[in-house]
Amino acid sequence: MRLFAATLALAPIFLAPIFLAPIFLAPIFLATAGVAAAQAPLVPAGLNVFFSPAGQPFRAKSSDPYPKDAWFTQADRDKDGKISHEEFLIDSMAFFILLDQNKDTVINSPENTRYETQVAPEITRVDPRIRQPKVFVRKSDPTMDIDRGAAQNRYVKTVQGASQYSLIDEPQPVRAADSNLDFKVSDVEWVAASEQRFSILDANGDGGIALEELTKTPAQVAAEAPHDGKPNKNKKKRIYRGDDRSAE
Repeated sequence: MRLFAATLALAPIFLAPIFLAPIFLAPIFLATAGVAAAQAPLVPAGLNVFFSPAGQPFRAKSSDPYPKDAWFTQADRDKDGKISHEEFLIDSMAFFILLDQNKDTVINSPENTRYETQVAPEITRVDPRIRQPKVFVRKSDPTMDIDRGAAQNRYVKTVQGASQYSLIDEPQPVRAADSNLDFKVSDVEWVAASEQRFSILDANGDGGIALEELTKTPAQVAAEAPHDGKPNKNKKKRIYRGDDRSAE
């Protein structure tokens, strides 16, 4: 019942009575089957990885298309070339149901540990293929009595966890949904986080997410970079700024 209360409070698309009937549950459980099929407990080296906005990992061989397309195909249930608000929430809730092993409508700490160690172990490491932002060193302040040294004057920003493979900068998507910081994620919190993620990705605000609206993840940028060991003089130097934009 808490799942339905969350949906009613935070997802206007589910206000119609039809979604309170079994037909509402059917697409979620069908989507859950698709989510389970996409999972892989072991992660061989050299795979291209994509994390959906909900944190579901997709993996593909380097010779195959980047797996962002696989998520888009899964979420776009009516195959109209856009992920609607309804489809986005169904896809997200399907993954929540998969992670909620004891079916109490809460992802608890053991279930989150399972997510980190078995479902998505990539979030525990830094991918060496991904270019990290430059480290900026602040100039020393002559007015300070203590010289902290150059190392302590550095501001270090790294791309880590799921952010390496995701469209949104959330190193741990499950923990990111824990809005009250009680080390568990309820269905209410999950729906609220899903709503926020949809708003971020719906760049033009038309109520749907088209594939061309989606930026490249840091992992996708790395996968598409030349690997011949020689600099490409015809391309500008790429600097990761949270999406696929480049600068000189």
